[in-house]
Amino acid sequence: MERVAHGKQSRMRILKALVAYSVVFALVTACDSAPLKSDEPSSDRNDSTVEDTTAENSESSYDVSWRNPALTPMGANIVRVIRGYFLVGEYEKMLDFTILPECYELEEVKYAIRKSNWGYELKLSNLQWQPDSTFILTIKTTVNQTTGSEQYIGKIVNDTAKIFLFPDKENLFPYYGDENLSDPCELKRALDDVLFGFDNAVILKKSEAALKAIVRYLKNNPSLRAHFVGHTSNEGTSEYNRLLSSQRAQAIVDQLVRDGIERSRLSAEGKGMSAPLYPNTSEANRERNRRVEVRLSKE
Repeated sequence: MERVAHGKQSRMRILKALVAYSVVFALVTACDSAPLKSDEPSSDRNDSTVEDTTAENSESSYDVSWRNPALTPMGANIVRVIRGYFLVGEYEKMLDFTILPECYELEEVKYAIRKSNWGYELKLSNLQWQPDSTFILTIKTTVNQTTGSEQYIGKIVNDTAKIFLFPDKENLFPYYGDENLSDPCELKRALDDVLFGFDNAVILKKSEAALKAIVRYLKNNPSLRAHFVGHTSNEGTSEYNRLLSSQRAQAIVDQLVRDGIERSRLSAEGKGMSAPLYPNTSEANRERNRRVEVRLSKE
């Protein structure tokens, strides 16, 4: 009987996987985003423009080599493939096509993805190679029937086209043009080094260098807004932890204002113990759940 039950469970897991991948396939091959064709010569990687093809083009006519990272072997552009996995919650598959900062743990990245707002319509319209061998994709967006555009940046890693993911942004993929791709952990490292007294919102003196680093980052990126979100572990009541987390996030905002950052660029929020990264089953996990995050957005 145990073998029969185990067999049924295995079949159910396989069926669920097939359904998920069928949804992804339908999303990435939707008729409103036909695969794109590059005018780039096959012998080099000079700047190129990617234009929409018509639905009449046959799949065999598409250039699916990695000379054109807008396309994947399945014949759909890389952004739509990633978003397809996002929409069905297949984050592991989605991350196969992304470049992550080394300072973020996998659970932190998954948490950022779950909280992101990437449900709007996307259509790839342009591809341009950069001198450093990265590529920039221009994306037409449709949000609440309003048309706009975003840019994403990526590169080829082990013969696979990948897009940079920025976990500290409100929207994870848009590229603003002034990101430090060689050190994407600058802000996170500084924020992780802001320490508080036990069970209070007093910033410890040893956090001074970290706060200066945050100030420097925000002054070097004057077009960004920073929203700080405090979190706690599960000791104490929900209301107490929500208040404590809010006070800690606000303490960072107040200090940044004293150090010269405009208050209009800053905001704070406390989530308490409602959004743990890890199960609160050990002191090590509880320590990781006590944190202040930042979400960046354009002003």
